Formats: sequence, structure tokens, C-alpha cells
Amino acid sequence: MNSDAPPAVPGYVKALDGSPLYCVFHAAAAVANPQRRYHPTLLVPSLFEERKSAYAALRRLAERLAAAGHATLRFDYRGSGESGGDPAKRRWQHLAEDVAVARKTLARLAEARDSVLIGLRLGATLALQETIRVGGEAVIALAPIVKGASQVRLWKMRSKIRSELTQANTGDDAQQRPDSNENDVLDFDGYEVNKNFFDDVAKIDLLRDLGALSCPGQVLQLSHRTDAAPETLELVKTLGSRAKQACMRVEQFWDKVDDVDTHPVEDAVLNWLEQI
Repeated sequence: MNSDAPPAVPGYVKALDGSPLYCVFHAAAAVANPQRRYHPTLLVPSLFEERKSAYAALRRLAERLAAAGHATLRFDYRGSGESGGDPAKRRWQHLAEDVAVARKTLARLAEARDSVLIGLRLGATLALQETIRVGGEAVIALAPIVKGASQVRLWKMRSKIRSELTQANTGDDAQQRPDSNENDVLDFDGYEVNKNFFDDVAKIDLLRDLGALSCPGQVLQLSHRTDAAPETLELVKTLGSRAKQACMRVEQFWDKVDDVDTHPVEDAVLNWLEQI
């Protein structure tokens, strides 16, 4: 990382419901290359355990982006990480609202009209949705979740396995809090979740819901495969001619307890930004 890069500046902005959103702004280092374009970038994170596992990787990516001349903002959704707000009231639409607030914050801090969205997993899903909805300078989707129903099934299966391994014997995948009403809050592996949030995610189908991008897009498949999965190919086709895809064989760093070397992913993101 460029040692001349300004230090990261943490702080809070208000979500639409007044909750404090935790943000960290990485100002762009002074890079003297008049033939290159530099792009303010917003990092859109994933959720739950994936957010924790990928935290260091996204921080390193933000640092490298800033050092390369791209002002970068990373943030936590309301009710997640260092942000305030009640996670038990959070719905999918609230995540989109938080992205909109973060984009405006980045535009103000970077003194730029627009930005590139870089999302990971559910954050990549959200970044694609929001870019289709309101546009943007570009979007990079890292291992996006294409069909939410599959992710919800995976969440429930993993929660059940954890419950059995810890001998919780609770009988359900995501347990209702003892003090909750019948239809409001679940305890999902230690995270409070509105029951309807799972329904929101299960309804997501990017192949059905999205259209062609109006700006450059990159879908980066991160998996054990070196060839594109059919779902990845279908997603890129859905996004139209401005979307490209690439495959990287890397460990799923968002699903690991130990730190994973994510330099190849960072290099791919930086190289693609140079080309748009």
C-alpha cells in the first residue's frame, strides 16, 4: 500500500430512520497520472457471519483502492457491525436505503457526482439491483447471490448443523426469541433477524428481476471452478453487452475463520477499474 495515502477516517452518518451508520472514508492518494481515470468506490458488504469473515479483506481492498487513487467508502448497514439501529426491524429495502445514504456520503466526501459500487455476496446482489435501479459509474459484483431462495436454504441448513453440533436441541433452524411476539424476531445464530427478512431474500431472483446495465459491469465468480457456472453465464447475459465476467479459483474468504490471501481478487478489481 502507498505509504503516502491519507489515513482512513471513521465516522457516522444518519440512515433514513435516524439510525447511525458507521462509515470509514479512505481518501484517494495523490497519484500523478493524467492519462488515467480515478473512480470513487463504495464497498457494499455481505451480512451475518460472512460480514465478519470478509471484514479484513474488504478493509485491505479499500486501502489498496485509495492508494491507487480511488477514494473509497466502506460502511455497515443499520443493525449490523458498528452501526446503530435495531436488526430485528431490518428488511431488504432498508439495506438499499443504506446504500443510497452511503453513496451520497461518498459523493460529498470525494467531491464526485457518481461512484462505482463494489459488492460482495449479498452486497453484490444489492449493488447490481441498485445500479440497475438508479444507475452509476460502474458496478463490480464479487460472487453475487443470484437466487435468494438458495441462500436462505443454505442459511437454514447451516444453522441446523450448528444447533446440532452445540447440542442446542432447539428443533428449528432459526429460533424465535423467548421475549418476542409470534411473528416478529428470530435468533439466527446469534443475530436478531426479522422473520420477514428471510422472505425478502427468498424472493430475489436476479435472472428474473434485472435488466441490461447502463454502465460497465463486472461479475467476478469466486469459487473452486475455473470455468463459469451456468448461473454466472445467465446473469451476465441478463445484464447485457456492457457486462463482463471473469472466474477466479480462490478460497471463499467470506466463509473462513482464518485469514485468506485475497490479493488476487484485489488485483483483479484494480485492473478492471483501470480499463473503464
